Amino acid sequence: MSNEEIKNNIVAIGRKPIDRYITACITLFNEGKKEVIFRARGKAIPKCIDVVESLRKSFMKDAIIKKISIGSDEKILENGGKKYISYIEIIVTH
Repeated sequence: MSNEEIKNNIVAIGRKPIDRYITACITLFNEGKKEVIFRARGKAIPKCIDVVESLRKSFMKDAIIKKISIGSDEKILENGGKKYISYIEIIVTH
């Protein structure tokens, strides 16, 4: 899968309600995408897990978690210091 295809399959989890992210995922699958990547950072990580679990239990019972990745992104602060922000990526296939 090319970088462009991956970029078009990402659902970035943030402050919106859970049902918005579920709708975005279902829309991507209806467009013919084979997998969707959910990505969240920091405090949005628990919401990302909730989105995937709600999707699998209530909307797409045949959805499969293909891969879960965790890590941290480095952010350079204005004072020149560094801050690390944890992230999670969950790849779901249909």
